[in-house]
Amino acid sequence: MFSRPKSASPLFSILTILLLFILSSQVWAQTTEPSPDKTIEQKPSPMNGLPPEKTSTGPSQAELREKFKNQIAGFAFERYSSFQVARMLDSQWAIGFNAYTNSYVNRFDNDIAYSYFLPPHDFYGRLRNYQERYWGGAFFVQRFVADSPFFVSLWLGREHYQKSQSAFYWESAGNTYRFEKDSYSSGPRNYAGFGVGFRFQTSSGLFFGWEGVWSWYSPYHNSFSVSDLYYSDRTASVGDLLYRKYAYQNSERLPGSSFGLNLFVGWAF
Repeated sequence: MFSRPKSASPLFSILTILLLFILSSQVWAQTTEPSPDKTIEQKPSPMNGLPPEKTSTGPSQAELREKFKNQIAGFAFERYSSFQVARMLDSQWAIGFNAYTNSYVNRFDNDIAYSYFLPPHDFYGRLRNYQERYWGGAFFVQRFVADSPFFVSLWLGREHYQKSQSAFYWESAGNTYRFEKDSYSSGPRNYAGFGVGFRFQTSSGLFFGWEGVWSWYSPYHNSFSVSDLYYSDRTASVGDLLYRKYAYQNSERLPGSSFGLNLFVGWAF
């Protein structure tokens, strides 16, 4: 007669499981613990509170201006051209000189009007060609705003102005016309200016930018002349010349202030 052996006590089984768990946990801790001669390098991250790594950047605008002190620049477009030289005193202050010339030509400028309220009630017209020209130069002082490429400037300069035109006036009532050549010049006109601009300096020495300048003129001398005066119905006299000169100088007025935009591209060294 066979008898079954009795099963082990439940308490013994539980103790055996706990012992195996403790031994396995100690072995895992020993295998995962870093060796004392090796340290884990933690990378900067918002999770561990370390500051971010500083990335190497190029030189600032102030450092480049300090490095490239001498500047030669200019710009030309259609009938406008300018040239300037400057010297950086430090990273914030610069002094220099600017010379410029600008001209404007208008061909076949045609105006037609009708006299409705004042007799004779007829059409009047004017056909003219005229040309204007400015040229001058100025000394300036620039002050850059901190490390930015923006700056403000003060200008002291002198400018000349000249205008010449040939005009043909006509009226339909009497089928008469008048032809004349006029010229107008002013200057030299001394002026003071205030400017706001932008100048970006590259590490290779090339720079570019722009500047807007508001100018105010001191009183200046004007000169007017009328020549080649011709009437279709009579011969022009000396009185006609004096009258046309008086009328012309009252029709031409230059403003006491002006605004100009200066563009430049250049090389610094």
